[in-house]
Amino acid sequence: FAISVVMMALSMCGMFFGTSKAVLYTAIALVGYGNSNIFSIVFSQALLSVPDRQNEVSGLMIMGLFGGTVFPLLMGFASDAAGQAGAVGVMSVGVVYLLYYINKVKH
Repeated sequence: FAISVVMMALSMCGMFFGTSKAVLYTAIALVGYGNSNIFSIVFSQALLSVPDRQNEVSGLMIMGLFGGTVFPLLMGFASDAAGQAGAVGVMSVGVVYLLYYINKVKH
């Protein structure tokens, strides 16, 4: 989990400060690789934390996918207001939360 989140944090830095195509493409790949297993890890940790309420946890986690429709809208507004850096800033909020969440995940 920590490796995935660090990969996403590095990708945010690369997208914010990068100027060459190689850096930007690498940053895009890092965010994809880092984000690819986050949901499954968080989902399994949530189910392990409350095993007697797995149906409720599953429902809440699926409702949490709603963020996947909200963040692109917020990124669009931020991009219109501040350019690419605004959109990266919106994504960075989620990455900062995941950095905080690293300590909560059981190994």
